Amino acid sequence: MNLIDVAKKFATEEACVNYLEAMRWPDGVRCLKCDGQNVSRYQTAETSREVKNRKTGKLETKTVPSRFIYQCMDSACHFQFSITAGTIFNDTHLSLEKWFNAVALMCNAKKGLSAMQMQRDLRTAYKTAWYLNHRIRKAMMMADLAFNDEPLDGVIEADETFIGSKKYDRRRKRGKYEKEPVFGIVQRKGKARTYHFPQMNRWQIAEKLKGDISIDAKALYTDDGRFYQRVPENIQKHEIVNHSAKEWVRGDVHTGTIDGYWGLLKRGIIGSFHKVSIKHLHRYLSEFQFRWNNREAQDMFPLVIAALVIGIAMPYAKLIEKASGPELSEPSEDVPF
Repeated sequence: MNLIDVAKKFATEEACVNYLEAMRWPDGVRCLKCDGQNVSRYQTAETSREVKNRKTGKLETKTVPSRFIYQCMDSACHFQFSITAGTIFNDTHLSLEKWFNAVALMCNAKKGLSAMQMQRDLRTAYKTAWYLNHRIRKAMMMADLAFNDEPLDGVIEADETFIGSKKYDRRRKRGKYEKEPVFGIVQRKGKARTYHFPQMNRWQIAEKLKGDISIDAKALYTDDGRFYQRVPENIQKHEIVNHSAKEWVRGDVHTGTIDGYWGLLKRGIIGSFHKVSIKHLHRYLSEFQFRWNNREAQDMFPLVIAALVIGIAMPYAKLIEKASGPELSEPSEDVPF
């Protein structure tokens, strides 16, 4: 669904709530506390309240929009909850219409969408747009893990790249092996898998090759890098393109597919984001991987919405907390699949 379709279909809060309700409870709404089925839905009235401005100290009148509330009608429960409670949407102050528009924008942005651009499109604060983008990236990561977990088959290409500036400066980390190493595996005309390693070695790469490549794969093509001198036994055929001798293709043997993938990733980082945090790099990789793996799918939008509904909440405090070493190599969020 493109942005125009989303804007038409989900023009009201009620339309968004109905869609999420069907996603979350296909067999009927159930109470989040007692799991009862006797649940009623009602809409609160729009009200206003006075809030003190932190900068000026003056009282300002703020509008409190109407909300759709679910209430368990069991006499021993009477628990109240919203459609977004316990999901990645949890504690959001944005309207669901803006959430749906943001998902459509990120699904259709081939080279990614920066928080500054999202801020301009949705007319929100920058902090809100940044937090929104990362929650959508988490949903993309979860959807990709759930629906693209089969080993890669056919002809496979593997390669590594380094994320960072090309300009070398001794005062900063600009040397090749001071950048952030990223390893990738791409199936020709198929799926991709990418991983961020704080420090890359051939044992880590061998583990990923063993886990992500099917024993029925036709061939694995790599360059002449030292990481690929030994490959796991499940790979029956391994051929090398000698980039050191300026050999780029030999018949059907080349790494052009994954080189194109790296080009798309880096054009996105340089052109859209300009720079990305090391701590959140795995989430940016998941965003590009999700779009690549679903580039011909007609249901990319509902996949992300479903993951947002099923996923676990990601508090802002957890998102900005300091990262520590090893866990940077893999996503740190708990995935409920």
